[in-house]
Amino acid sequence: MAEQTFREYLEEQMDMKRNCTIRFRDVEGGVATLKAHILDVKTEATREMIQTDAGIHIGIDQILQVNDRVADNYC
Repeated sequence: MAEQTFREYLEEQMDMKRNCTIRFRDVEGGVATLKAHILDVKTEATREMIQTDAGIHIGIDQILQVNDRVADNYC
């Protein structure tokens, strides 16, 4: 079985309605942390995004880590 992609991991967290700790780069380039439920994982204007119950939309390319899972694009 193939390894789960980061997007699949996000969708799993959404489906399980888990509260997540999300570390991401904010618009100023700093690192922010948010505790929230993921409500949707979607593509908007060719950009993959998550929508949280905190009313915040975050580009998947901005995410550094969700819970203990480091994003695929983060070195």
